Amino acid sequence: MRTGKAVGLALAGIALVAVVVVGAWFLRVGTSEIRGEGDAVVQRNSAANWTSAQARFESLYAEVVAQDKTVAIAKERLDADPTDRTAQQNYDGARMICANTVSAYNAEARSFLSEDFRAADLPAQIGTLDSTTDCEA
Repeated sequence: MRTGKAVGLALAGIALVAVVVVGAWFLRVGTSEIRGEGDAVVQRNSAANWTSAQARFESLYAEVVAQDKTVAIAKERLDADPTDRTAQQNYDGARMICANTVSAYNAEARSFLSEDFRAADLPAQIGTLDSTTDCEA
């Protein structure tokens, strides 16, 4: 009789542990969306994130301005000799690099973690209206 009681208690204990484990898993899954959103907000608002986001915007914008100047220089060299294939390739390459950096800036400007941390004097998006960042000569 004692053996049957011990087996019954052991099975009840195993069942209880299983219920607790499964219940904890369901609770974790059920609250994952709200916890994930909360964790994302905490990460976005961390000092490390906003200072690095500001630095990235400044760096990307400076790169775009510098690359736009490189495009202008490459265009001048191409205009000096329109038959120079190297000059044509340099010009095309400079425009593509500039356009890629503009895309990186614009993607950063839409990123959840960084969109709120751009300096007020930097553009929300880089387009083709500003001659210092339009990747054109």
